[in-house]
Amino acid sequence: MGAILIGFLYALLYCAIVILVAFAFVWALRFLGIAIDGDVYKWGKVVVGLICVIILVTWLLSALGLVGGGFYQPRFLR
Repeated sequence: MGAILIGFLYALLYCAIVILVAFAFVWALRFLGIAIDGDVYKWGKVVVGLICVIILVTWLLSALGLVGGGFYQPRFLR
């Protein structure tokens, strides 16, 4: 049970990293004075959301044993 929790926390960490990189990219563009079109910003949010969903679904499938490899488990817990 502990391995599943740790794997879930790793998946959440990867989602947080994806969101942080997207936020830093948007912040850097605004800092440089480059305006982002509303449609591009909206689709960027969709892409970041889909990447996070893919990360969480991959974790869920590996936790259920439907995908081999246990992507989000540290080596010592395998």
